[in-house]
Amino acid sequence: MIQSTAPRANPTRKRVKAKRQPVSFTLIITAGYFLLLAMLGGGVVEWSPAYMTLSAATLIAAFTIAWVDGGRALCDVPLLGRLALAGIVLLPLLQLVPLPPALWHAAPGQEVRIQTLGLVGLADTWQVLSLSPFDTATAALMAAGFVVSMAAVMRLDDAGFVRLLDIAVGVVAVGMLLGVLQVLSDGQFPRFHAVNTGATLLGFYANKNHMGLIIACMIVLFGLVVGRRYLVARARGPVIGIISLFAFICIIPTNSRAGLAFGAIALLVVFADLTKRVPSRYRIAALVGTGLLAVLLMSSTNVQLAMQRFNDVDDDLRWRILEWSKPLAERYYLLGAGGGTFVPIFNANEHLSWVKPTYVNAAHNDYMQLVIEFGIPGLVVLALLALSVLQCIRPMLSLPRHSPHRWEMRFGMIVIAMFAIHSLIDYPLRRPAGWAFFVLALAALYRGRASQDNVSLK
Repeated sequence: MIQSTAPRANPTRKRVKAKRQPVSFTLIITAGYFLLLAMLGGGVVEWSPAYMTLSAATLIAAFTIAWVDGGRALCDVPLLGRLALAGIVLLPLLQLVPLPPALWHAAPGQEVRIQTLGLVGLADTWQVLSLSPFDTATAALMAAGFVVSMAAVMRLDDAGFVRLLDIAVGVVAVGMLLGVLQVLSDGQFPRFHAVNTGATLLGFYANKNHMGLIIACMIVLFGLVVGRRYLVARARGPVIGIISLFAFICIIPTNSRAGLAFGAIALLVVFADLTKRVPSRYRIAALVGTGLLAVLLMSSTNVQLAMQRFNDVDDDLRWRILEWSKPLAERYYLLGAGGGTFVPIFNANEHLSWVKPTYVNAAHNDYMQLVIEFGIPGLVVLALLALSVLQCIRPMLSLPRHSPHRWEMRFGMIVIAMFAIHSLIDYPLRRPAGWAFFVLALAALYRGRASQDNVSLK
């Protein structure tokens, strides 16, 4: 009989568990900053406790990134993107630099200001270009927050970025559940902002259109990226389909026309992906089921209210605000009136016949407002950002079909397109809670492009 020479297991030896990968310090900072932006940045930009907290968080995050990583955080951003990010920070700061009288007198739109300062003998003193320095300083701080969050997300490794996308889905899911409570309590609980809009699903936001857009972004993010990673192929279709439909149903009580439109687009994108290899009979069954569900939803009060608002598009006040804003764009198109100055200069130029019980807080067209506040330099920065996005199309198409970066880039392209379209009729990037998700989409494109460049170099 041959005795085994293999060492026997020691019964007194404790079983050693596999160590879990520790959460990186970079992810903690980035996720914490993202959560603050998403939960506190959905209201009106003013010097409130929420924005004081975001300002302090921006300074802390900026110092941390500069201390730990120096200038390497944005190395993977394409050159045009880096120029655009630099312009986003520098434009409002340059508008706060005091200029000699000869320079700021020559800027268009300064006539009334010259006359006003002349009454107190200050017309020939050095002045900043901005017509409302405090508002421009606030805009500069928010612009810095955008770039800081972009740098923080770009510093993450692939595993950290994946976790951050999971957190983004979780934040929107929590917002939807809180929104259901808001609908059931007629807007009384939970209430995060001063204005009570009744039985409207808002989550952490004060603007129903922004909440609708973010839910649509979450549908795309979960359907194309997060759901594909956690669900096995057999369960992927039904689970993603059910969750996406539930998210779309949550858009209905927001009473947002734009939200419904973007939610429908998001559903089509996700369902088109899920049914690529599904037999035709199942596709037909799914269409019939979706049609029956749509008929049931059409009978609800919220859907009827939203559909009635589609009939009132021609009478929407936002078109008149856009028309009233054109003279301001013609006056300040060269250098702009200053970041964040739309409200004071609109109020100063508003005709008595325009005065309504409602408060005009934005041009409801971010491109028009960009021209008014930053002029041609603002359009140049926007063009650089758009070109950097277009540069990512070819790398996205060249990635393998099953590459996680390819799906993340698809999510990024779709979400950026939705933000760009929504900016024609609203101001989704004027709120930190909105541009926090835009940063994720933009980072997904830049990170995917950088991964393709690294493969090409090997």
